[in-house]
Amino acid sequence: MTLLLPLGLLGLISLAVLLLIYLLRPNYQQKLVSSTFVWKLSLKYKKNRLPVSRLRNIFILICQLLLLACLSLMLARPALAFASDTSEHEKVAIIDASASMMVASENETRFERALRYVRESAEDAFEHEDGVFSVIVADSSAHFAISRLTAEDPEEIERQLALLNDCACGYGSADIAGAAELAQEILTLNSQAEVTLYTATEYLDRGSFRVVDVSGADDWNAAVLDVTPILSENNTYSFSVDAGSYGRAQRMTVTCELIGVNGDANAAPRIARKTENFTDLSPEKTLLFTAADFEGTGEAILSFREMYVHIDQDDSLQRDNVFNVYGGTKQTIRVQYASTTLDANFFPAILSTLRETERERWNLEITSVSPDRAATEGFDLYIFEHKMPEVIPTDGVVLLADPDAAPANSGLQVGDLQDTGGSFTMTMGQPHAITQYVDPALFSIVNQYRRVYGDESYDELLYCNGEPVLLAKNEANAKIMVLALSFEQSDISMLPNFTILMYNMFRYYIPATLEAYAYEVNDTVTLNARGENVTLDGPGGAIPVGTLPAEIVAEMPGDYTVTQTSMAGTPIVEQFFVHIPTAESTIFKTEDRLPYLYADATKEEGVTEFAVWFAAAALALLIVEWFLHARENL
Repeated sequence: MTLLLPLGLLGLISLAVLLLIYLLRPNYQQKLVSSTFVWKLSLKYKKNRLPVSRLRNIFILICQLLLLACLSLMLARPALAFASDTSEHEKVAIIDASASMMVASENETRFERALRYVRESAEDAFEHEDGVFSVIVADSSAHFAISRLTAEDPEEIERQLALLNDCACGYGSADIAGAAELAQEILTLNSQAEVTLYTATEYLDRGSFRVVDVSGADDWNAAVLDVTPILSENNTYSFSVDAGSYGRAQRMTVTCELIGVNGDANAAPRIARKTENFTDLSPEKTLLFTAADFEGTGEAILSFREMYVHIDQDDSLQRDNVFNVYGGTKQTIRVQYASTTLDANFFPAILSTLRETERERWNLEITSVSPDRAATEGFDLYIFEHKMPEVIPTDGVVLLADPDAAPANSGLQVGDLQDTGGSFTMTMGQPHAITQYVDPALFSIVNQYRRVYGDESYDELLYCNGEPVLLAKNEANAKIMVLALSFEQSDISMLPNFTILMYNMFRYYIPATLEAYAYEVNDTVTLNARGENVTLDGPGGAIPVGTLPAEIVAEMPGDYTVTQTSMAGTPIVEQFFVHIPTAESTIFKTEDRLPYLYADATKEEGVTEFAVWFAAAALALLIVEWFLHARENL
């Protein structure tokens, strides 16, 4: 026996209150009367009746005490706990909601077929009074669509099953492991629950799962799996196209339409086609498209705006018949190098290395000029060495090396040259992306440095003898780095530190907007920008970007457009393509095993409450007390 609400026992205080009332109630009252003659006549009758009245009063008190006790116990909800076998008619349905479940045949997709099978299974479970049914949708993140629905409410059953029709198939891969974890939660409550997976994937080891195949007899799929632009050493493009045919031996043609070749926006698309035989033994093939394969003059492909690759087949899954290729037009980064020592090879050498390293992403145009001919607008990166401009440029990134003066609006103060006499200490300032992997201990020669002080907008990144020699700021219209060391008076240009420093600076101030131009659904896309204003539009509309660099999960297949504005006010538009996972195009997959499910024998715990019995007893006591009071008044 247990009490579900022990605080209800506080009602027993009423017993003490009732007894207190009886003790304090006066037994007689003193009255003045004119005569006792009438009372004397009935004295003998009263004496005979007194024992019966006292006995009746005692019974009334007992009834009242018992009545209050019953009401208090009702409030405490006494119950008896028990354990019984769990339901044998509980079912858990897991629906594979991966992209391959969109394969359609006989006017029904695999996913729709699975939903139909699940409804039939639910109706079978609810034919039993102890039927319990759950549905788990295994899309990119498994979740319950129905959680332990019982047969008690027929209207709720119909409503929940009707909502199943609103479930949508995902565009990514199925989270079967997550679905198994959710099913395990139910098995922990009922080890007799039957777990059924509705899928078209074959598993060699099904374990504790019951697997229902929802594929159709006529299912087949033609797919463009991947397209890779290949940039040769002489900066010309060719294209590697991976294609496949699954479920049918087929002769297929892959078509590539190249748009905006070599910067000619008005030229008609160049088209290339290749036909291959796909068999059950060889369902996947790689096709190489070179400039000679495209219609036209066959001239080398130096750039392109986009390429549309497609297979025109009436197959069971149309989502992977198309692949869009972007990133074929490299943005030009105009670099101006102004120095009084143009014949030195320090900066030109590192700029040439940067141009080669970043050639797949940027086209670096390097202009070397003397300081008196240096421009302060029209470039993306300015490098001023020794001789500084009068006014700091505001439309690009600025590197001031060994400054002799502070340009106007730079926020700098430039002091005197300091001779170290060969004795110096190089130390790191605050952690920063520009000084990542830079080791101050590698400096062995620093004969001179110049005192340079920046306002609060500058970060001090490197110190020599406790004074800043490397400063940086990154604001909307002021991206400036200051290196207060001379190559002629130090060994910095001969150290790996200099290469790392310049590479970090370039990546920090001129970041690539995208790391790639093709992603699979549910991949994380990292966005960055050279400017401040960035917008992202996808197949579902505008996508909030947030603080840069931003990470966006590409949840839908299709084209995405990134728009930004450079420091010079020039709009920059880039695109990338998101396709369903390559593994989902293989619509007849075979996996080794399903996740392991375990279930110890379970009992269903319950309680039998006795409140109704105490209520009946309270009612009976109330009737008895009323009867005794009625007899007393006769």
